[in-house]
Amino acid sequence: MKLDLNKILEYFNNLNDKARYGILGGVVFIIILIDVFLLFLPQLNSITSINDQITKMTADTEQVLTDRQRIGQLRKNLEANRLELKELSGKVRPIQEVPAILETISSIANEYGIKLDELVPEKDKQEALSSPKDLTKYYALPVVIKARGGYHMFGHFLNKMENDDLYFIMKDFIIQNDAKNPNTHSFSLTIKLILVSTNGG
Repeated sequence: MKLDLNKILEYFNNLNDKARYGILGGVVFIIILIDVFLLFLPQLNSITSINDQITKMTADTEQVLTDRQRIGQLRKNLEANRLELKELSGKVRPIQEVPAILETISSIANEYGIKLDELVPEKDKQEALSSPKDLTKYYALPVVIKARGGYHMFGHFLNKMENDDLYFIMKDFIIQNDAKNPNTHSFSLTIKLILVSTNGG
């Protein structure tokens, strides 16, 4: 069936203005609907997809920034640990220096008026802190200290030892008052000297 365009135009021209405008309005409405379905909706889907990608990229960027901050903090912590390890390594004395270490402890005690009644290394209780396969070996040597003196001066004595080139762990610390002299106390403690040997000690 062929459509006669001239008859359609003639029929359209014979319509009153209201009918013609109604038909034109309908045609325009249909065109708008076609535009919406064929052009706008696909573009809307594309825009939604782009928004999703932007959201994902933003989240990824924030994660990268967070990871960078964490890496920066880890680097700072690692550097601090390295410095601390370097400082501690400088305090770990060779095992051959035990006599010199004991002499240093005795000198510090004299400096602060602390009377040493006993300063005895317990070599039979020395502990290995590293594997036998390690070329550099570390040991913990207990040293028993029994002393007398003022409470504050003994504190200075311990503080000076800690600040000296000496790495030790303190244990079994006991303080007793002197009934005859309230300003004097008896101190009993064991320190574990951390020592190093590069030839098997």
